[in-house]
Amino acid sequence: MLSSYRLGDLVMLSLKESEKNAILTEHPNSFASKYILESKKQNNEYRNIELITKIVVEYIEQNTHILPKDIEDSIVIHLRLGDVVAGIHGYEQVKRPLKIEYLKSLVINDTNKKYIIGKCFFGEVSSTNYEECQYFSNIYLENAINELEAEHFNSGDPDIDLCCAVKSKKFIQGRGWFSQLILEIRKQLNIHNNIETAPEAWPF
Repeated sequence: MLSSYRLGDLVMLSLKESEKNAILTEHPNSFASKYILESKKQNNEYRNIELITKIVVEYIEQNTHILPKDIEDSIVIHLRLGDVVAGIHGYEQVKRPLKIEYLKSLVINDTNKKYIIGKCFFGEVSSTNYEECQYFSNIYLENAINELEAEHFNSGDPDIDLCCAVKSKKFIQGRGWFSQLILEIRKQLNIHNNIETAPEAWPF
């Protein structure tokens, strides 16, 4: 659960050099590592959406077999789980998961296949009540799967989850910078069939 891998924060905000070095050491073949190394060459590390999009597209082209065969006809819903579900820090509290009733309202008459992406995540800055967060995350995820009649696409790799969302017919944003990054990549690719839920559209 504990991980140095914060791809959304890396691209959309910035990370300290020590945090980037941790990614390079612990996740050397990841999108984030490729982004760090290439963006330094370009002298452009802040919100280099064109670069991260290139990295993602190249990976998808070479690894289409790892995604669901029906992904381009499906909806992908990102759920932010882990620290934000029951964490006590202010940034965690304002990123509490979207209410399932709200998510249902977004797909009420949509008969397309629905996939959920998301897993428990805790970074160095997360609250440490891990068991509580994981317990409530599991409940929330199970309820979302049942209420939305969705399937959890659990690749175990955030890069693959991101590819799944990028290739989907429609993407429903969760909370946090990982979801925002997915939206920005889809926009870069002129894919506009998205439902934005943050920050101005957050109703709760």
